[in-house]
Amino acid sequence: MSSDVSNPQEELSTLFGSYKAEWLSERIFDLFTEPTYWPELMTQRPCILEGGRGTGKTTVLRLLAHEGQYALGGRQADTFDQKPFLGFYERIDTNRVRAFAGTEIPESMWIRIFGHYLNLRLVSAVLRFTTWYSSHLGRSELISDELCRSVAYSLNLDVSPNQYDLYKNVRNGLLKLEAEVNNVGEKVPSGLSLQKAPVDVLMEGLSESLPDKDFFFLFDEYENFSPYQQRVVNTFIKHSGTGYTFKVGVREFGLRTRETLNPAEQLTSPADYVKIRISEKFGSAEFADFAAQVCNSRLARLKISDPTAVLEINQILPGLSEEEEAHRLKVDEVLAEPLRRLQPNLTPAQWKAFRDAPALEQLLVIRWAEVHDEPVEKLVIEYLEGSPEWTNRINNYGYALLFTLQRGRGRGGIQKYYSGWDVFTSLAAGNIRYLLELVEQTLLLHLESGGRLAEPVDPSVQTRAAQQVGRKNLTELEGLSVHGARLTKLVLGLGRIFQLLALKPIGHTPEVNEFELIDSDNTSPDVIKDVAELLPFAVSQLALLRKAGTKVSNDPSDTRDFDYRLHPIFSPTFVFSHRQKRKMGISSAELLEVISSPQDAIPALLARRKRSVDEVLPEQLNFFEAYFGTRSQSADSE
Repeated sequence: MSSDVSNPQEELSTLFGSYKAEWLSERIFDLFTEPTYWPELMTQRPCILEGGRGTGKTTVLRLLAHEGQYALGGRQADTFDQKPFLGFYERIDTNRVRAFAGTEIPESMWIRIFGHYLNLRLVSAVLRFTTWYSSHLGRSELISDELCRSVAYSLNLDVSPNQYDLYKNVRNGLLKLEAEVNNVGEKVPSGLSLQKAPVDVLMEGLSESLPDKDFFFLFDEYENFSPYQQRVVNTFIKHSGTGYTFKVGVREFGLRTRETLNPAEQLTSPADYVKIRISEKFGSAEFADFAAQVCNSRLARLKISDPTAVLEINQILPGLSEEEEAHRLKVDEVLAEPLRRLQPNLTPAQWKAFRDAPALEQLLVIRWAEVHDEPVEKLVIEYLEGSPEWTNRINNYGYALLFTLQRGRGRGGIQKYYSGWDVFTSLAAGNIRYLLELVEQTLLLHLESGGRLAEPVDPSVQTRAAQQVGRKNLTELEGLSVHGARLTKLVLGLGRIFQLLALKPIGHTPEVNEFELIDSDNTSPDVIKDVAELLPFAVSQLALLRKAGTKVSNDPSDTRDFDYRLHPIFSPTFVFSHRQKRKMGISSAELLEVISSPQDAIPALLARRKRSVDEVLPEQLNFFEAYFGTRSQSADSE
C-alpha cells in the first residue's frame, strides 16, 4: 500500500476518529475551532445550548471551562489571568442523578435531598478549580480560611479550617450522600443544606479574590436530569447569584420543563436565559465553512512526506457534476436504443443539436415522451426551441433522473454517487461528528484502495464510505433505549419508501424525502399519542430532522405542525436524494404500520402513489432482506 506516513490509518483515527469530545481527552483543546455562536456564550447571560448528538455541545462547554481557557491561551499563566471569565464544567451522569428518585419518600423530600446534592456538586467544582489554580499557576490559595469555615457550616459539614480540608470534606460528603441515597428506606439522608445558599457564600468570597472575573457553571447533558431535578436546576438558573451564571448543553426536547420550584415562576427566554439552537446557527454555508476549518486543522497535523502537498478538504473530496455522474452511471447505454429509434424522425440539423445537448437533458425528453405517451420528436423540437416549460422540467427532474440510470439493469455496485465536500456537509446536516466520521472512513477506504493522503479521493470511494457510515449509524439506533428498535424499523421503512419513489420520478413529484402527518379528526387518540412520543425521540436521536411546517395549531408541541425527513446521513445507504426537497403526506396510523408491518404497509403506501415494490434492494441493504421480505440487488445479479 502506498502511503505518505509510517502509520496513516492510526494517525487518521487519532485526528478524525475521536468523534466524541470525551474520547479526545486533552487533544480536544488543541483541535478546537470556534463556532459562529461562540461569542454569545461568553456573556454573563445564562445560556441554553441546544443540539443533537455530535453537534459539538460538549466540546464548546469544555472549552469554556477553566482547563479549556488555559489551553486556548497557550497554557500561559499571564494569558489565563486576562481571561474575563472562569468556567466550571459538570457532566450530568444518568447513573447518579436518576438514583435520586423512588417511592420510599415523597418528591418534596427528594427535592430537598437533590438540592443538597447540587450544592455539593457545584461547590466541589469550584474547589477543583481553586486547587488547580494553585498547582498550575503557582499562585496562593483563592479561598480564605474563614470562607472555608463558612462554606462548611452552610453545607452542614465538619469544620474545615482551610481549602484542602474543605475540598476533602465536600468530596466525602458527596460520597456519603450518594451511598445514603442508594439505601433510602432504611435511612433518609440528614444534615441537608439550604438550596443554593452554600454556593452563594462561596462565590461571593471567590469574587473578592478575583474581582474582574465572571463565573460560569457549565452543565453538559442536561437532558439526563428528571423533570423534578430540572425544576430544581431551573430555580438555580433563574436566581443566579451575583457574578455567576449557568451555561447548559441539552439535546433537542431535553429541556422537558421550564418550571421552577415556585409554581408562579417559569424560565422564560430572553428574560431569564438565551436559547442557542445549533441547527439555526449553522446554515449550510456557515456549517461548510466551520467544518472545513475543523477538517483542515486536523489535516495540517498529518505527517506528509511531500512538502508541496496541499491538504485542503475540498480538494481531497472532489465532487461530480450531474453530467459527469450521469456518464459514470452509463447514461450512454441507457440512451442508445431510444436514440437509434429517434434519429430517422429528425432532420440532420435537429439530430446534431439534440445530440450536442447534455445527456441528462436528452434522457429527460425521451422519458417524458414515454411516460406521457407523446411523440418524442415533437418534444425534441419544443426542447430545441428553448421552451420555458423545458427549462422548468430540467430544473425539477434533471438531478432526479440520476437515481433511475441503474434501475432494472441487474448489476450491483453504485446506483448513485454521493461525493464532494458540499455533498458531505449536506449529509452531515450540521452535525460535526457525522462529518468527521464521513471524512475518516473515506480516507481510510482511500488508503486501503492504494491511494495516498495527498491525492483526491475517487467519487466511488467516497460513495462507498458514505454508505458504510449511514449503515453503521442505522444499526446503532437499536441500542438507544426502549424506542431504539422502533427507530431502526422506522428508518428502514421510510428509507425503502423514499428509495422506491426515487426510481420513478417522471410523472410524479421528484425528490420526495420528507413527510408530514395528515391525520383526520377520527384518528385514534392512542395512535396520535404514540406518534407524538416517538417522533420527538427520533429527532433527538438524529433519526429524523424536523422543521416548522405550513400547518399551524394552537399547540406549539403538536407533532403535526412540523415537516420531517430522514437524516440525510442515511440517504447513500438507501439511495434517495440527500437534498431537502419535497414531502408526502402520511397518517400516524400508517407511520406505525411501517414499523409494525412493513411488508404490508410499504406496498400500500406506494400503491397510493402509483408505485410498487417490484425493485430489488440495493446490495448495501442485503443485511435487512428478511425485514423487507425481498431480495438484495447482489442476490438478483447472481
